[in-house]
Amino acid sequence: NALDDETTNAAAETPFPIGTYNPSELVITGVIDGPLTGGLPKAIELYALADIADLSVYGVGSANNGGGTGGVEFTLSGSASAGEFIYVASESTGFTTFFGFAPTLTSVSALSINGDDAIELFLNGAVVDVFGEIDTDGTGEPWEHLDGWAYRNDGTGPDGSTFVLDSWSFSGPNALDDETTNAAAETPFPIGTYNPSELVITGVIDGPLTGGLPKAIELYALADIADLSVYGVGSANNGGGTGGVEFTLSGSASAGEFIYVASESTGFTTFF
Repeated sequence: NALDDETTNAAAETPFPIGTYNPSELVITGVIDGPLTGGLPKAIELYALADIADLSVYGVGSANNGGGTGGVEFTLSGSASAGEFIYVASESTGFTTFFGFAPTLTSVSALSINGDDAIELFLNGAVVDVFGEIDTDGTGEPWEHLDGWAYRNDGTGPDGSTFVLDSWSFSGPNALDDETTNAAAETPFPIGTYNPSELVITGVIDGPLTGGLPKAIELYALADIADLSVYGVGSANNGGGTGGVEFTLSGSASAGEFIYVASESTGFTTFF
């Protein structure tokens, strides 16, 4: 009832924070605890959702054995282009042996991880994505990947500071045992296969005007989208389960553009 009796968003005591979403341009897409001597390679895969001129605003850290956040343990460097994968490993030799190419960056401190440890991604010191539960030892947990891997599902993330199990797929523990290269592995790490959604839901409003208007959602384009008709929205009313696609979008969108889909125009315009 925060919007009760309000007539416009601009004058509201607790206004809808319209158009304020600021996405992380980097997302954790994979984690591997390898089968070579010493558990190598130990590495994470990151994906650039947009061009990043200065990666030093990002850092990573590990939360070992459920011990909670360790903060930023390694600061990234260089730059990245939209669609580029970045590999941060504990060292280079084992990574190169297993994958056939060298990692982008190395950090012993941040990537001294096992298959029961969590990883945090930071932007200017704030957590913007996480794999695993930082206060939980992952042994026996659904996200354990000892001698195996975890990989982000297409169209998910970044998930902020809350780990979302359903955003990930897992090899299962020991899936890489006795393997010597990823290319020859029976259950290979799906390296470089993540495919992001270019459109995300960033806000929902159930308004205070007559009839509960405006009723609307805010969407944000993470990249240029030439044809929005590949996207659709639907509502699941009163816990009744999915209704599937009930409305197909149209037009196009530029990266960084907000899109508003409302039940009608008059109440939305009056309020906003």
